[in-house]
Amino acid sequence: MVKPILAYWDLRGRGEPIRYLLHYKKVDFEDKRYPVDAVGFQEWPKDKNNLGLDFPNLPYYIDGDIKLTQSIAIMRYLGQKLGLDGKTDEQKRRVLVAEQQSVDFRDKLRSFVMSDECETIGKEEFLKRVQPMFQLWEKFLGDRKFLAGDDVTYVDFIVFEHLDCYRLFHETILDDYSSVKAYFNRMKILPELQEYMRSPVRRSWPLFGPSAKFGSGGDPPKHL
Repeated sequence: MVKPILAYWDLRGRGEPIRYLLHYKKVDFEDKRYPVDAVGFQEWPKDKNNLGLDFPNLPYYIDGDIKLTQSIAIMRYLGQKLGLDGKTDEQKRRVLVAEQQSVDFRDKLRSFVMSDECETIGKEEFLKRVQPMFQLWEKFLGDRKFLAGDDVTYVDFIVFEHLDCYRLFHETILDDYSSVKAYFNRMKILPELQEYMRSPVRRSWPLFGPSAKFGSGGDPPKHL
């Protein structure tokens, strides 16, 4: 049987939550990574229009006749297929709300590290801007173990990755949000995630592409 293929750049970015999910469910898949260099920038354009993808892009996921792009679409598909999309109507509702909020949450940090503001206004001003977002996550979580309740769902891997990127940007950013921090630590010690994180196939750095002014290369933070 041919393994499913997950393809993305050789960095964390939008591909890492999908890797988390697949490793958590112990799916035997090919983790195809395009180098973030001249070789990869030539290889991907050669492949992109020859894979039968409706909207050629990275990441892509191919499993037999199933061919998907768009990271959220891939996560939602895998969540449904692998039983990680919520067990009740209320859990499913919370999953969808958190899924869409996660897009804005990631984009806030990514847009900042891609902009000149990253080098001019500094971290402290940015932290003030994102405080309302963290306060909303804190309220949304409450005393729940995971975003939808007592069970891990696909959206947990998305939000966990985004929280880790924020943590790497500013080491103590989670300290003011007790529910968020407890949730982050709860996700981090999941045995299946620990197995992946400790494996040689995982690259913990870089976070973003080469144009980012943080997380794109160089030495990683000491608190990685």
